[in-house]
Amino acid sequence: RARTDARPRLLMADTMMATPPGTPGPGTDDPRVAWANATRLAVTRADALNADGSLNQQFFKPKKVVYAAEKAKWNDADWDNLYRGIEKHGIDPSSWRKIIDEFCPGREVLFIRIKASRAIGSQGLNRYHGWIGTKTDVQAEYERNKQIGLATGCWKGGILVENDNKDAEAAIKKRDAEEAAA
Repeated sequence: RARTDARPRLLMADTMMATPPGTPGPGTDDPRVAWANATRLAVTRADALNADGSLNQQFFKPKKVVYAAEKAKWNDADWDNLYRGIEKHGIDPSSWRKIIDEFCPGREVLFIRIKASRAIGSQGLNRYHGWIGTKTDVQAEYERNKQIGLATGCWKGGILVENDNKDAEAAIKKRDAEEAAA
């Protein structure tokens, strides 16, 4: 397939040798970003990139939005069932199937895990393995995560998402230490 852009074609080996990690590139002070951009220029299709090698976010946006069928939409009864499942089985990889079987029949494991993540307000659920709580407990934990997310700039789309600096993790550890000391 012919390339349609005017950028010179680079081989992966040339790019890695010419711009290894630790070598700043044009337009950025972060050597990791410069290296990633140069590597992308060598291996990624042209319409997915900007001229400097950074990702063209418009390329990754959906071209067509598909809505779930009416029966598959999540409603208040589904949320209540999820809360009941968390109260009985907790948040754990082994609990998703149990919650589906008992409280949310017809749902997928990944779907339940994502909804639990949204309910508790945290993308990462590892620190909640084995955690069991009522609807009130889940909502309180959501507010605690939201508070940390807003304070650290890690609150994205209604959930706490860790950044490269691990600011959310540090804030959670600090909060937990303060609560333990109190």
